[in-house]
Amino acid sequence: MNHPRIAMALLCAASLAAGVCHAANGGIEPARQAGAGHEGYPQAWPMYGMNSAHDATYDEPGAKATPVAWKFGVPGAVPLAATPGDVKKKYVNITAVRDLVGIPVGVSVVAGMVYVPDDNGRVYALSASDGKLAWQFDALNQIMTTPVVAQTAKGALVYVGGGNADFSYSEAVKFGTPGASVVRGTGINGIYALQAKTGEVVWTYRTQGQDMPTPVYHEGKVIFGNGDGHVYALDAAAGSLLWKTEIKSFVSMSSATLAGNLVVVAGTHPDAIDAVNADTGALAWKAEPGNVYSSSMGDCAPAASGGIVVTQIEATTQKPGVAGSEEIGVDAATGRIIWRTMLGEGKVPPRNKDAVPMISDGVVYTGSPVTNSAYALDLRTGKVLWSRKLSRMKAAPSVEGGHVFFPVANGTIFALDRKTGGIVNAYKSGNGGFGPQNGVIVNHTMYIGTNYGWVYAIPTSELLAGKPDL
Repeated sequence: MNHPRIAMALLCAASLAAGVCHAANGGIEPARQAGAGHEGYPQAWPMYGMNSAHDATYDEPGAKATPVAWKFGVPGAVPLAATPGDVKKKYVNITAVRDLVGIPVGVSVVAGMVYVPDDNGRVYALSASDGKLAWQFDALNQIMTTPVVAQTAKGALVYVGGGNADFSYSEAVKFGTPGASVVRGTGINGIYALQAKTGEVVWTYRTQGQDMPTPVYHEGKVIFGNGDGHVYALDAAAGSLLWKTEIKSFVSMSSATLAGNLVVVAGTHPDAIDAVNADTGALAWKAEPGNVYSSSMGDCAPAASGGIVVTQIEATTQKPGVAGSEEIGVDAATGRIIWRTMLGEGKVPPRNKDAVPMISDGVVYTGSPVTNSAYALDLRTGKVLWSRKLSRMKAAPSVEGGHVFFPVANGTIFALDRKTGGIVNAYKSGNGGFGPQNGVIVNHTMYIGTNYGWVYAIPTSELLAGKPDL
């Protein structure tokens, strides 16, 4: 079914009225299409972070790709000219500003297009080369999934989920009942399949709970955990239900990860990591680390590589207002916990409690919103190889060459030496900060959204240039 959308002309007028713009005056090009002439880009984006390791870097093989630079502001984005005082007066003082505002998580970049989720309920399709808008879609609820893109019998489709982090009163009171299943999400929830070229709706699948976590596409199926305590598999072309498995835990922001033929998600109440067989939906294993604070188990999207699943939890302590930050490695085949590494303690962060890990060349790179530090850990043992105090961070970092990039809450993108953790540069993005917003690197360009409603395309050479602002 199709949903009402803002007409392109009205969108342009609204953008100008809000004082927002995009690359070189951006423009609207409804006829712009993904695909032809864009073979140098990824041709699919099957899950959060592009792959199970969340190593979202793709540089065109055997070619010298030209990096690009542009900005795109969604309707209602904080104007570029706004001063810190303006932001505080107009936005912060009148509302409870959360981390999950603007562009909540990472974008996907496929066949020359950038697909952008926004918590205003829309997904935007932009040209990767210049930021021009091709189409938009309204899900009638917040979108906090990275758009998944796959080739199907119905052509290239984009999959997004709609939902929010709210609990109705009737569900919230169930937290006081041991063993009760709690449903998270109010309003209109569902998974949508859109034509990659036009944004037209191919199918919609409604669920009881929110669909904020990013699904995984695997062998013709769209598989996801959500807010009603189940993991679902849908036919990717038709949208029909293939199987549905109860795990009881509601999955808040834990995007699905693929480990072999197992789909792994993490959930809350009870706190657990669950792995289900992608073909049948049978529960393969359940890992319950224990000592989990609040919803942190379900806030982290696990990464998987080399037969190990890695996640992060916030651990309870005996100190008021203080939590621990713990990285956990789990055997992907059995669910046995291999290692647990306490990264440190610190003030309990607001809302989503964990940073998302990324794995590259046998090293886990992650941050911690509890300790405000970046880390590199050995994938096999969990041993900390280095740590670096930065600022509050929640997103998965990105790597390119000898550098690892960490976006942090104050709007800085730190470039660190991968081997030592030494600071190479501190790039100031200029309009908004980064909570769970992870950057993806395609053809030497980082594409990343901010909590002020902006999407940037930044050459990685710029992220490395200049004197660090420490």
